[in-house]
This record gives sequence, C-alpha cells and structure tokens, in this order.
Amino acid sequence: MRVDVGDGLAVEITINRQGNPPGKLADGSLYFTEGPLAGLCVLGFGVWERREQPSEINVTMPARQFMSKGEKRSFSLVRIDHDLDETQEDKRTYYAPLDSLRRRFVQAYTTAVSAPVDEDGDTRGDDDSDVGF
Repeated sequence: MRVDVGDGLAVEITINRQGNPPGKLADGSLYFTEGPLAGLCVLGFGVWERREQPSEINVTMPARQFMSKGEKRSFSLVRIDHDLDETQEDKRTYYAPLDSLRRRFVQAYTTAVSAPVDEDGDTRGDDDSDVGF
C-alpha cells in the first residue's frame, strides 16, 4: 500500500504476512513524487517491532554488506550529510532528518495495517501493478 507522507514523498509498505523473520512487520520503499527526483524510489527499508518493547516500531535503513579483513561489515545507504556538524550540542538536530524519515515510515505502516483487507488478505486499494522494473 502506497501512502503519501508529504513533502513530495510517498512510502510503500508491504506487510510481512509470513512472520519470517520474527519481529519483521513490513518492507518499505520511499518514492519521490515531486521535484527533480520524481519517479525514483529507494528500496530496502524494514519495519520491525523493537526487541525491548514490542509495542514500539523501529525502521531500518537500506544497507550494503561487504567483507573487510575477513569480517562482515555494512554501511547505510541513507545517512546524514557529512557537511552537517556532528559536534553540535543538540544531537536531536543532527539526527532530525533520519528521525523524520523514520516517522514517515511508521506513519505509513500504521495507515497500512489499519486499512481494510479483502478475502485474499490483500489491503484494499493496494495496486502492485506500478511496482517493478
């Protein structure tokens, strides 16, 4: 289900109905609907229930795994602009863009799970015909 989350962005949520892996609630994609990036999307977001507090939701960003000196590592594909000053006293300001993105995914997930579901278990209004390459 695609949800308009404002500012020229939409989030598509695909509910994880299999329950595997445990704790994963949904997959998500970020779509640009306005401006110079309109028509592009970023895939690979995950919506999870928090281990410590299952009633809360966590959003993971797309990441790329690689090997370095025999050790598996990863780096986030969506991250803070390095030109921002990480030494700011108020870390909330520094992390605000990522927090805003996470809130939009939580908003879209909440909307998707509250949408009516048809006999096949699909969310009504969920049109996958525009998804794919």
